[in-house]
Amino acid sequence: MSDYLISAAGILSLNLVLAVGAISTFRYLQGIISGVNTTAELSKKDNFAFGISFAGGALALALIIAAAVGGEPSASILTEGINVAVYALLGILLLKLGMLVNDRLIFHRFSLKDQIDQQNLSAGIVQGVNFVVLGIVIQSSIKWVETESWDGLIPVALVFIAAQILLLIITRLRASVYRRRHTGQRFQDALREGNPALAIRYAGHILSMALGVSASSHLVPYLQDAPWLSALYWFVVSLGVALLITMLAWLARQVILRGINIVEEVDNQHNVGVAYIEAAIFVSIAIILNPLMIIFDSIL
Repeated sequence: MSDYLISAAGILSLNLVLAVGAISTFRYLQGIISGVNTTAELSKKDNFAFGISFAGGALALALIIAAAVGGEPSASILTEGINVAVYALLGILLLKLGMLVNDRLIFHRFSLKDQIDQQNLSAGIVQGVNFVVLGIVIQSSIKWVETESWDGLIPVALVFIAAQILLLIITRLRASVYRRRHTGQRFQDALREGNPALAIRYAGHILSMALGVSASSHLVPYLQDAPWLSALYWFVVSLGVALLITMLAWLARQVILRGINIVEEVDNQHNVGVAYIEAAIFVSIAIILNPLMIIFDSIL
């Protein structure tokens, strides 16, 4: 028993050291990619946008490492350390790739990186929540494949790609809704001009999507011999769950925010209080759906 406790304590200490090291690496790598000094941005320039973006990335990396650490510990401290380090490195690479996709493809009308450098809070919120979304999805995919070995890297990468497609779809839909409501004005232009309420509401929408993707994993079995097919099934189910969350959140919003013109408050008056409430409604619906999905899966 004492040998087991000593071994468990050693593994725990190693994982904590790797986690802190990975988050520190992420901080300085983000500074290198952005071409800034992270210490100066956080303490001298007081760049809140950069701080929010980094905080989202740190939380996402913690979610990924927690998934790699979870489950039965490996036979040796060395093996455990290698497995966790591999997934931590994968997490950093995928988060950085997600940052580039977010900056170049999803938000293609302006540079999130440049706007964060200019201390645009809206851009910082969007980038930070994008990191958290990817962290939730990657964590779910690691648990889904039920392995901490290198065999799980391919399906995790496939799910990451599927998540990027979902993010693109949801962002384009939100942009379309915004444009209809504002006679041709662009969603991305409003974020670039600095509307934190709009960014907060968007954050709630995509966070609910990530939680929906996570819940969908309970309904889709992982096929070890067909990871591509498994990822495709998950993607299709996730689309359905995202649609369900949107419908239920819309109904809940009609009751909770009755008598409040959400478009006027959030889009025009930049009311962050109303934006937080709407974001919480979407996230709450997604959180409630997760245990229901587990129950549904057990029935099936």
